[in-house]
Order: sequence, then structure tokens, then C-alpha cells
Amino acid sequence: MLQSLIQFSLRYASLVVLTALLITGFAAYRIPNMSVDVFPELNAPTVVIMTEAGGLAADEVEQYVTFPIESAVNGMTGVRRVRSASAIGLSIVWVDLDWGADLYDARQLAAERLSTVRDSLPSDVEPFITPITSIAGEIMLISLSSPPGNSPSVSPLELRSFAEFDLRNKVLAIPGVAQVVAIGGELPEYQVNVDQERLRIYDLTISDVVRAAGSSHSTASAGYLPNVGSFEIPIRQQSRVTNANDIANTIVSFHEGVPVTIGQVADVQLGPASKRGEGSDSGTPAVVISIQKSPGTNTLALTSELDALFDQLDKTLPKGMVLNREVFRQAHFIDRAVNNVTHVLIEAVVIVAIVLMLFLMNVRTTIITLTALPVSLAVGLLMMDAMNLGLNVMSLGGLTVAIGVLVDDAIIDVENVFRRLKQNAALPVESQRPFVELIFDASNEIRPAMVFATVIIVMVFIPLLFLQGLEGKFFQPLALTYMISILASLIVALTLTPALCKLLLKNTKGTQESRESWLVRKLKKVYARALQEAIAWKKLVLSGAAIATVASLLLASTFGTSFLPSFNEGTFTVFLFAPPGTSLVESNRLATNVEMQISKIDGVKSVARRTGRAERDEHAEPVSSSEIEVSIKDGATQKEVRAHIDIVLNAIPGITTMIGQPIEHRLSHLLSGTPAAIAISIYGEDLNKLRSVAKQIESALSTIPGARDVNANREVMITSLPIRYRHKELSSFGLSPADAAEQVREAMYGEVVDTVNQGTKQFDLVVRLDPSQRETIEQVKNLLLRGRNGAIVRLRDVSDIGPERSSNLITRENAQRKAVVSLNVADGSNLGDLIAEVQTVVDPIVQSAGYTVHYGGQFEAQQSATKTILASGIVIAIIILMLLQISTGSLRSALLVLINMPLALIGGIAAIYITEGGNVFENTAALFGFGGSYIAPVISIASMVGFITLFGISIRNGILLINHYEHLMKVEGLNVTEAIKQGSMERLVPILMTALSAVLGLAPLALAAGKPGSELLAPLAIVTLGGLLTSTILNLIVIPAGFSLVFGHTTRT
Repeated sequence: MLQSLIQFSLRYASLVVLTALLITGFAAYRIPNMSVDVFPELNAPTVVIMTEAGGLAADEVEQYVTFPIESAVNGMTGVRRVRSASAIGLSIVWVDLDWGADLYDARQLAAERLSTVRDSLPSDVEPFITPITSIAGEIMLISLSSPPGNSPSVSPLELRSFAEFDLRNKVLAIPGVAQVVAIGGELPEYQVNVDQERLRIYDLTISDVVRAAGSSHSTASAGYLPNVGSFEIPIRQQSRVTNANDIANTIVSFHEGVPVTIGQVADVQLGPASKRGEGSDSGTPAVVISIQKSPGTNTLALTSELDALFDQLDKTLPKGMVLNREVFRQAHFIDRAVNNVTHVLIEAVVIVAIVLMLFLMNVRTTIITLTALPVSLAVGLLMMDAMNLGLNVMSLGGLTVAIGVLVDDAIIDVENVFRRLKQNAALPVESQRPFVELIFDASNEIRPAMVFATVIIVMVFIPLLFLQGLEGKFFQPLALTYMISILASLIVALTLTPALCKLLLKNTKGTQESRESWLVRKLKKVYARALQEAIAWKKLVLSGAAIATVASLLLASTFGTSFLPSFNEGTFTVFLFAPPGTSLVESNRLATNVEMQISKIDGVKSVARRTGRAERDEHAEPVSSSEIEVSIKDGATQKEVRAHIDIVLNAIPGITTMIGQPIEHRLSHLLSGTPAAIAISIYGEDLNKLRSVAKQIESALSTIPGARDVNANREVMITSLPIRYRHKELSSFGLSPADAAEQVREAMYGEVVDTVNQGTKQFDLVVRLDPSQRETIEQVKNLLLRGRNGAIVRLRDVSDIGPERSSNLITRENAQRKAVVSLNVADGSNLGDLIAEVQTVVDPIVQSAGYTVHYGGQFEAQQSATKTILASGIVIAIIILMLLQISTGSLRSALLVLINMPLALIGGIAAIYITEGGNVFENTAALFGFGGSYIAPVISIASMVGFITLFGISIRNGILLINHYEHLMKVEGLNVTEAIKQGSMERLVPILMTALSAVLGLAPLALAAGKPGSELLAPLAIVTLGGLLTSTILNLIVIPAGFSLVFGHTTRT
């Protein structure tokens, strides 16, 4: 079939070239329409159920809200785990589904399950499923503020009102925006602040005011008049609240025959709602607005639409307000990352072209070879578009890694055709073969080796397609684009390359053009001597290669491991955890101080802070927690800025801190439920014992040098004020426990009696006790209750009230309570070694307590990925061996080809040792016991993918050599030694060209290490580059020596 394809391409050469131009043109047309993002869509299918349960303590939320919801969703099909957090007044349940599950089906099923438990929840509690948002999280943070000195000054109430009701609604109207969350300022609401003393004068209770306030506003219709003067006239009742006076003038009851209005017993105003969060921008109080996108949305296109909206808003913004749209935007990271990878792609193409020119020294053959690049890339891009992979660092990375390999098939084909044409042109005219026939035979001669080699290169990437979870989401697009583009390059080599050879190489001469380039002549001269020595000392050569392989494996055993390299996002997320129970006012003061100090650091562009939790936020953060986004200036060194932030944080006593990056900490949250790399979950039912064990673990881990940001203070005891009713006393005053509890709730927490709509704005109408009468514990004790018989009694007379310690947050997983200790990996350490130390310390503590422990996070994902790659890799290796046996016709030859894999390991391991550890000389001295500390180089999943790439390319070189030996012995009748010498010399140029193209094609990617977008690709490139250098050089020496040793004493036919 493939022979027919070559024949067709030679017969219809012009048609093949026009088709290639059409494909390339169509790809160029489609590129601007492809979605651009920093990473592939990483969403883990998770259903988030959130419930506001105002006024309930954490343990009450767990008992009355979280547990019923958990029980309802636990039995759903395809559920991986159910996690929950119960905080003060808030329950969040995360239903994590199997990777690949249909999220929309799961949401529908969860909604059905929720409907069955609604009746068992408290009457005023309404659970809801949050919108689907991308794991990339906030694509943009903007702030709305009124900086000091601005005229006119805008109040926090006006700022939040504009942000909540105008700005938020307009942003939500843009397609692709999933959620908009505002924090900071003061959310306006109509407040009825009741005065207890005035209530006593009129013999009223707060419940009477609640009922009256509910009747102050109505949207009831009155129908219409069907026929008035031939017209139908609707009757409109103006009974809606338009201002605070409408509420104040509403009647409550009659006192001594005179109507008593709400305004006589309460102060009515449009005032700030109780808040659980604050926001600020560069130390100035602000409303910070987080914009989250839907999965699959093009971040750059969405950012452009948002910018267009903000351009319009800037013209109509109320005076005194300042909109800062540069607080944080993911588009900056995407632009930098994608631009860096694109530049690397272009540099790789230029380098490959130079390599080809140096070897071939012929413009026409270089042009023919280079055409494989745009056509293969075009096919790869079109397939990415068809599979909705989009343009991101990983899919572009697949193309970049493949650049040097895409021309390999074309190189092999062109080099063989060109060599045969020159040989033919040197013959007498009567002995020369027809031009097209010669191209066909030359292409067909190397076809089997080329096809088998390419199929094997594609096959080694198959293990990546079996990766599950987050690592699969990262590396599958890279594998797919690599495999597609490599297969495309094979098709190009079998069609377009022969067609162009026919069109461009018609006048090839056997005289001056037959002279090889100076570089090739020099290389062949050196190689001929080396080859002679290798065959003479074959046993020594093979022994040396074996010793080098064993030494490299021993060196690799000292390496550490990690999941993914650290990203360079250009933004830090600083987490501050004040002691639990700290008030919002105090927490805001502490965080403002930190924010101001960080903003003064050189290299910091902007700082925005969120303290506590916003109304629609999906995180159960207490008011004692703060999150500071620190954007770094272009050109500033991320490491230096991080060091300065560490200095600022270390100088502040009494608070726990952690530093991450926006996307990085969300990935960690996805894996472990915490924003840290490692999460240690301890399971048990006794909260006090869990806390004690967590604190023990925290103290023990703090002493480990490789651990940083050790944190176990989220689930702790805080001061609460329980009210225990005495039933006997209650009944003597005509009160039931429910009556008393309802009156206390209305007085202290308040009752939302209605929602007032005024245009696009919606204000809650809330009745509660005047703030000045609910500030202290003593005022709570003196709260007046009214019994059914009219008796008035103070709360202290019918209950026991006193402070006690209770939980601030209760976390659960799969129906068990848990405590979580989180930590990150310090500089100079690595995930694999650290987790081994952590397990040694933690396991005895947990076992002595009689509890169970689970280590989650990046460590778990790294182990899973390693097992998958190794297991599927063994299967693929066996299949490759079978293919090699078919290709070479001998098991011994097939095994000889596989020698390239350990030869490649030597260079790959050496490259990691040189680039990933500490100083090479100091590390080597420490390794051999000559002093100093050994900093273990780190192998990440990205490095493992590098080895996969390396094995495929190195096996190709072996196939090219051995298949050519077989051809020379069978077709041209040479003996083993002559076949080895002639075959090695003839294959030297294509092997060096393909290897150098691959090596130098990867060089720009390896040199881009540390730049945004190259974090995952640079380790891959470094391993492949180092391995190819050793495997190519050793392949040209060891394979001939091995072939001579194995087959030198046998006669092959």
C-alpha cells in the first residue's frame, strides 16, 4: 500500500504539492480562531453544594446541614470522594467525581438528591449548587476604590452598591463568565434597628416588628378593568418600598387607640449589612471583584471582551470611583507563556534549517527537507483544532518537542534519493537508470526502516495516553500533538518529499555536486578510524557501555522526585492565617500592615488583598484568614521577590503564613483539598483528639529541614457563647424553647423579612436589635423576652449563658471527620525524599492515637503517574521488541536495537544531574564523601516524559543502522564486516542529521528553563537533549561493535 502511495505521489507530483499548500493555508486560516490558554482544560468534575446557615455554630452546621446533605450524595454513581467543611454559618460539600465523568449528569443527579433532604434541613436554610467554573479560577481580579484625596469621596456603601448591582450584572452578561464575586465595601440593606426600651413602652416584641416590616412592602397585583371606554386598563398598586420612610411609617399595632408605627420603636435606614470579609488595593480599602470563567472558554478572547466593557464603563463611572483592572489578570501569564513557546518554536525551525544546510550543502535538498516542517505542523494544528485541544503550553509544547524529529523522515528519504541520484549521474549514460524509477527505488529502499522507526517513536508515547487525573490532563495533549505531527511527517516523507524530489532534483549531476560538504568529509574521516577501533575492541566497547549504564543508574538512585516543576506565573498568592477567633476588624488591621510592607518591595507591581469570605465564595474561610495577590513587574526576578516577601512575613509574630501562586495553589487544592503540595489527613471522630494529634504532627514536621509552610491551625477551638435554656423557668413565663430561640435569633442575628427591588438593585429588608444594644455579653444576658401571657423576662433569668470553647471549622471526608496538616517543599528539597521523612515522623504518632492517616496531594498524583508510565511502558516495550523483530528479521538484531535505550539513559541522567541539583562540583564532592551537603537532583513527571521521547528517537537510529546492514548483506552480498563498515559510513550522515536536528531543535526549549510557559517543557527538553547526545555517539560505536560480536562468526543469507 505504501509503495502505491509513493508511486501515486511521483505520478501526480504537482497535485501532491498543491494539496500540501492547501492544507498549510487552511491551518494558517484556522489558527486565529483557535482558543488560547495557558494550560489544557484541567477541570476535575466536582459538584459544589453550598448552604448559608446564618447564626449556627460549626458543630451545629455539621449536625443539621452538612451531614444530611453528605448522606444524600454519598451513594451517587461515579463519586470518587465526598469532602465537606462546616464553618460558622456556612456548609460546603464537594462531591468529587471520577475523572472523565459527565459533570452535567452529576449535577442533575445531585439536584435530585438534594430535593429529598430539603425537608430535614432547618426551615430558613436553602442549599444550592454553585456554577461550573474553570480550575484556572480567577482569570481577572479588578478593584473599585475611592483613593484618599479623590474628590468627591465615595462611601464604602456606594462603592459596593455600584460593584454589586451595576458592574457585576454587566460582567455576568458576557458569555463565558461563570461567576463574579465581590468582597469589601459595605453591602447595602434596609435595616430596621429595634430599640428594646421603646418596645417596652408600647408593650411590643421584636416579633411584632418583624411581622409589621413584612407587610410594609407588597408586590400584589390588582388585576385590570376589562372595558373602560373601549380600553383594557391594568390596575397598578404602588405598595412597594421606595425609601426608608415607607418602612418607618408602616403600622405595627395600636397602643391606647393610637397607631404605633415602626419608626416609633426602631431606627430605619439604608445601611451596611453584616460582613464577613474586607478588600483592599495597595493598602486602600476597596471592593475587590473576582471574575471566574466557564470551562472551555478562551481566556484571551474573554479578557478582550471584558476590557471592551471596562472601556465603556470608564466613561460613565460615578465621580470619585477608580476602577483598577490590572490587579491581576491571567492573560499576562498566558501571553508570556505562549509567546515564549512560540519563539522557541521559531528558533527551533531556524536551527534545524541551518543544520540541514551544513550537512547537505545543497539548497534544493534543504528546501525539500524543510517542507516537512510547515506541512506536518499544519496537520498537527488542524487535528488539535478538530479535537478541541486549543493552543496552550502543552499542545504547542508537543509540536516544539517534535520539531527536530519532524524532518527526520524527510532527511532519511532525501539523503538516500540524493545519494542514489549522484551515484546514477556518475555512471555512463547508457548505464543510467530512469529518473523517476530511481527516486521510487531509493524511497522504497529506506521505507521499511523509516515506517517502523516512526511507528515506534509514536508508540513510546502511548503510555502518556493512559495517565489519569491531573497529570493526564497535562500530558495527554502533548502526547497527542506529538504523535499526530510525527505521523503527519511520515505521510509527508512518503508523498510530498518524493514529489518534490521529482520536481526539484531533475538536473542532479555526478561531478561537482557529488562532492560532500567539508563538514561531512571531516566527520567521516574521524568516524572511519573510530569505527575500525570499535570493531577491533568490540568486547571492551560493550563492557564500557555496560559499566557506564550501571554507573548512571546508581547515580539516578540518589535523585529525588517531584510531581511537576514549579510554575513562573508572575504573581504570588500570600496566605495569612491569624489566630482562629480573631475578629474581622483585627484581622483586617494585621493584613493591611503586611500588604503595605509587601507593596514597598522592589519588583512588586501591585498588591490586592481579600480578608475573610465573600457572600458567594466557595471557600469556607474564616474572617481570620487573608489572601494577598502580589503581581510582579516585568523583568523582576521571582526568586528575589519571594525572598523579600519571606523576610516581611517572618518578622510578623503570631500569624501562620504560606506562599503559593494562583494556578499552582488551585492545582494543589484540586489534588489535596488544601493550597499546599502535601496534605496529611488524619481520620477520627473525637475532635479534641484529632486536634491534639494534628498539633503533635505540626510540631514534629516543623523540625524537618525540607518542609516549609507547615500548617495545622484551621480546625481549632474558638470562644463561643452558648445559651442553655432552663425549661421549667421558660414555661413559668409562658415561653417554649422554640419561642425563646426565635426571639433571640430575631434580636441578635436578625430576620430577613423581604427583598426590595429598585430597578436592577435588590436590597434585603432586615429587622434586628439596634447595634448599640448587641455589642457585649452582658447585653445578650439582658435581652428581653415576652411570653404568651404577656410576661416580660430577661434572657439570663430563663437560661445559663457563659463563654466556652467550640470548633471554628469541622472538615469531613467520606463520612469521617478529619484534621489536615498541610506543608510545602522547601528550596533544596524534593517531594519524594520529603514524603519519606514525613511518613517516618507521622505514622508512629497516628498509630499511637489509634487513628488512620492518608497522604494526599502532589505526592499521590506523582506515584500514580509513575506506576502508570512504568506499567504501560513495559507492555509497549514488549510490543516494540516484536515490531523490531519483524523489521530486522531476527530477535538478536531487535535486542541490539534496544541497546540504544540504556545508552540514552546515560546522557539523560547526566543532564538531570548537571542542571537540576546544586553546584555540580560541590555535589560530586559530597556524593563521594569529600565534604559538603548533597542536594539531590529532581526527576519530575516532565523529566519522565523526556525519557519517553528520548527512547523513541534513539531506537530509530539503531533501526537505521541494522536495517541497512541487513540490506547490504542480503541485496548487495557483502560480508558482515564489510556491511558494518559500509553501512555505518553510509548511515552516518542521516543519523547525525536527524540526531542534531532533534538535539538543536530542543536547545531553545532547554535554554528557556525558568521562563513562563517552559516550566513543564524545559526538563523534558534537557533530558532528551542530554540523552540524544550520548545515545547518538554511542549508537555509532556500540551498535557496530555489538553487531560484529553477535553476527561476526555467522554467515547471513
